[in-house]
Amino acid sequence: MLRTILVSLFILCVSGTYAQQSKNIYCDNLVWTQYQLRGQFTDKWSLHTDVGYRTHDYLKEKAQYLFRIGVIYQLSTKVNIQAGYAYFSTNQFLNGYSEVMRPEQRLYQRITVMQQVGRFEFRHRYRLEERLNQNISKGVLQEGYTGSFRFGYQIYVSCAFNNVKIKEKTIYGFASDELFVSFGKHVVNTFDQNRAAIGLGYQFTKGLGATLFYQYIYGQQPTGTQLYTYNVYCVGISQTLDFRKKEETPSK
Repeated sequence: MLRTILVSLFILCVSGTYAQQSKNIYCDNLVWTQYQLRGQFTDKWSLHTDVGYRTHDYLKEKAQYLFRIGVIYQLSTKVNIQAGYAYFSTNQFLNGYSEVMRPEQRLYQRITVMQQVGRFEFRHRYRLEERLNQNISKGVLQEGYTGSFRFGYQIYVSCAFNNVKIKEKTIYGFASDELFVSFGKHVVNTFDQNRAAIGLGYQFTKGLGATLFYQYIYGQQPTGTQLYTYNVYCVGISQTLDFRKKEETPSK
């Protein structure tokens, strides 16, 4: 618990320091919609996919769409690892080219550590990304890609309201904070962004749930001096399909 508090304070201090250093901050309001599907094949192995569509200036302009797929391995009841591939296409409105969508290919690896304390569940997620953004010059896409790396740490806590744990017909609240840092040959600014979120979720069945939450993002681009803040309104649907073989009941 002490480690969690210290990490959260560190994240807030970092964000506050950057906010004080610059008054040239771009502000916008975004809407994120996302669907996540998980296929459980064995007790240890599962396949994760998600698709998302994001808009800025609320719902007026497209901001980004994404597709991600990865394999999850359950090391224990409290720890899992994941690795996969993602494709992003991002509107360059932040650079002044709102008509241009820039492709990005991405590999990622994650490790998530979970802890249950009464009604509360704590998660620590560590994420590493190898990013390849298509080259661009003055709003025109060029051949080739520029590579960089990004590391993220997220602290997430949820609390079930009407049940001891999150299960069928459970309402729950959650909050999280995630800090990203970038590094690599072409990265000038190490600090990438910080995401703070708070919201509500409802678990309809064991395999179907939904979330509605607000997220505040503060960040800067890997190169240049442009900083930004986003008010992000998020809607998510998550579904799990169980493909594990069921044990047959012996006939009498």
